[in-house]
Amino acid sequence: MADRWHLLQNLSTAVEKTCRRHRDCLRQPAGSEANPALATPESPLLDRIRQRHAEVTELAATGLSLSAIGRRLQLDRKTVRRYRNKDLAGLLASAQDRGHGVLDPFIEHVQHRFQAGCTSSMQLYRELLALGYTGGYHVVNRYVMAIREGIAVPARSVTPSPRDITSWIMRPEGTLGPANVAQLEAVRVACPEIALASDLAREFTDMLRQRRGHLLQDWIQKAELGGPDAIGIFADSIRQDLPAVTAGLTLPYSSGIVEGHVNRIKTIKRQMYGRASFALLRARVLLQP
Repeated sequence: MADRWHLLQNLSTAVEKTCRRHRDCLRQPAGSEANPALATPESPLLDRIRQRHAEVTELAATGLSLSAIGRRLQLDRKTVRRYRNKDLAGLLASAQDRGHGVLDPFIEHVQHRFQAGCTSSMQLYRELLALGYTGGYHVVNRYVMAIREGIAVPARSVTPSPRDITSWIMRPEGTLGPANVAQLEAVRVACPEIALASDLAREFTDMLRQRRGHLLQDWIQKAELGGPDAIGIFADSIRQDLPAVTAGLTLPYSSGIVEGHVNRIKTIKRQMYGRASFALLRARVLLQP
């Protein structure tokens, strides 16, 4: 019988992947309609990410190891792994989400004043100090220079993170506050793919909580034919172990006790690692309740 907790965890991972892949739907530059020139998302950082991703992908296709690729491109092994395992859209989205740190709340003001004719970095810095800015002058000056060169990232409206969206989708609707309900509805309107993932996820969680395993095959077919890619992969994995999952969504029994014992054994093992013999570890596992 499949473990219900792990089913929900795997579904949650699929929903979060969908949210991450469609973050561009949720990004709306502040004032982009009034100032289209400020909505240019390109930057040297994004160009460098595209180039590195292409280089790593090309070298990985030849069969080179991560270490060999890292030596050739002068990159850390972990960086190479990230570029190899993550798609380009995800890398670009992560870079765009970094923002400018302490300057973020004031970017719209800087852009508005710059367009109004105030192009002095020092003057803008003094204005931001009066508004509560706590950063240094060099941060403001660097962003003003980026505006002059036409590579400044525009101010974006605050959007919820993929993890927050996933938590709203996976929780029972009755447990969400009015603010979260409104935010989730705005996300659903902005992105049809996330809305579809939300509908499929909630249909599955209802089956699990109400023990309606007889509806599982219909749900799998719907997810595979019309659902987002990540949800379709989750549905395919369920199909491969259909009897166990159906039992988990139908019967009142749970593998929670087994999972608890596994967790207890792992805890004891980590406590004893490198400190005693296998005989003592075995005794602790068998004797400790």
